[in-house]
Amino acid sequence: MRKQIKGILAAALSAAMVVSFGSAAGVNKASAEDTTTDTTTEAKHTYNAILGFESAGDPDWAYRKFVENEDQGIKSKDYDCLTQYMATNTGKHDASMTNAKIDKDGTYTVTVDNLDFSKQTSINMAYVITDIPAAMKGVEFTNVKYSVDGEVVATQDKAVQKYDQKDYYMLMSVCTYNNPSNKVNEALSTKLPSKSLSITFDVKGVDFDKSYKAETVGLAKGKTIKKSGVTYKVTTAATYTEGTDKKTTGKVQVTGFDKKAKTLKVADTIKVGTESYAVTSIKAGAFKGASKVTAVTLGKKVKSIGKDTFVNCKKLKTLTIGVKLSSVTKNSFKGCKTVKVKGTAAAANKKLLAKQNKTVKFK
Repeated sequence: MRKQIKGILAAALSAAMVVSFGSAAGVNKASAEDTTTDTTTEAKHTYNAILGFESAGDPDWAYRKFVENEDQGIKSKDYDCLTQYMATNTGKHDASMTNAKIDKDGTYTVTVDNLDFSKQTSINMAYVITDIPAAMKGVEFTNVKYSVDGEVVATQDKAVQKYDQKDYYMLMSVCTYNNPSNKVNEALSTKLPSKSLSITFDVKGVDFDKSYKAETVGLAKGKTIKKSGVTYKVTTAATYTEGTDKKTTGKVQVTGFDKKAKTLKVADTIKVGTESYAVTSIKAGAFKGASKVTAVTLGKKVKSIGKDTFVNCKKLKTLTIGVKLSSVTKNSFKGCKTVKVKGTAAAANKKLLAKQNKTVKFK
């Protein structure tokens, strides 16, 4: 679930929810309940919350998973989770949804109305899912009220975070899954709605000023870097997250060479401006036909030599390797003659290179 949620929440949730709240039929937008005059400035960043559920039936089971599962959530082709819920046998069902836009500390209510649970036997989960990242510390959800058909059937002084949700705040009103210590209000699983579910909660401590979304810094994915005769392509951009003050190193792959170069040096890490990029691999055929190159140095991050990497490097005399190789593709040095192997684990590397390249002499 963690892998599935990451790829869609930051972009799809913010874009799809905010647009759909105001335009989709049957969707209402809840704001914080506040009777005082608001003189504060508009929040720089806002967040969203919806009511999700999963119920069991015979033979049907119904759900509104939203972002919890990509195939059953915001990207589902089977139903629109902003205006509908899904049943495994009877398909999509229209409903009236009240979703919340969280733009200040306060009280919010999320609902699903016009439910048909006539074929359901229990509710396995009922919850509030938000796009507030768990990395945002100091956020408090309190005074949670879970209602079935307008009747408050459970209250929680402090919200219970779902036991396996590590990325976003997800507040469980009912949970029958996993071991007993992770279950929440299990006795209410048979309290089935004839029409509606709703959850009201208070929230405070949200940081509306800083972004908690990782933003690309430095070179974008696909950009190239040329250094020491070697051409690199950015495969993963470096990022910076303002809210956590966290930076990540980008990643690059060796893709080519300077045709005038006589020596090639593949680095461990490349720095461009203030950003760093780890060299993770060499693309198949990256140095193919480097006819003027006499010496090549491979950094510690390059642990394999792929197809056609050094084919027709006819003048190659010295290969310095910074790590013990884990794999070498057969005939990847075709067209080379005699190559001296140096560096880390030279004996083991020489043996592996020779085994995979019978026509080349490695010494």
